[in-house]
Amino acid sequence: MSPDPLADGAPLSQRDDPPAAESSQDPPPAVGPERPLRPLSGGRVVATGLVTGAAGLAIAQFLRTVVAHTPVRLSERTLFWDTVLVSGFGLVAGMAVEAVRQLQLSNPDPEYQRGRRSGGRGGQGRPRGVKR
Repeated sequence: MSPDPLADGAPLSQRDDPPAAESSQDPPPAVGPERPLRPLSGGRVVATGLVTGAAGLAIAQFLRTVVAHTPVRLSERTLFWDTVLVSGFGLVAGMAVEAVRQLQLSNPDPEYQRGRRSGGRGGQGRPRGVKR
């Protein structure tokens, strides 16, 4: 029976056996292409929101001009709040679309990253009543 190397109280540098390597196991290989996880870029979300908010403001101004050239009379307060609502909806919609786009790109699931099928209705097959 060999003597226990830990029983003699010698420091690690003087022992015969080399220290065991740290047990850092590599994670299992990914099934799909390796994609680094990217954090959500708030700056891009805000910038996209500002661009779509400006587009909403342009649409609101166009609608305001259309209303001004019709026989319908609206108060300035109503036109102001309509402009605020349309441009605000554009801002929020742009921010939501950009945030969802970034979240989709950062999803590590390879099944989620697989390309969409072309063919119109999302792979539901042919429409009812259509025969080959």
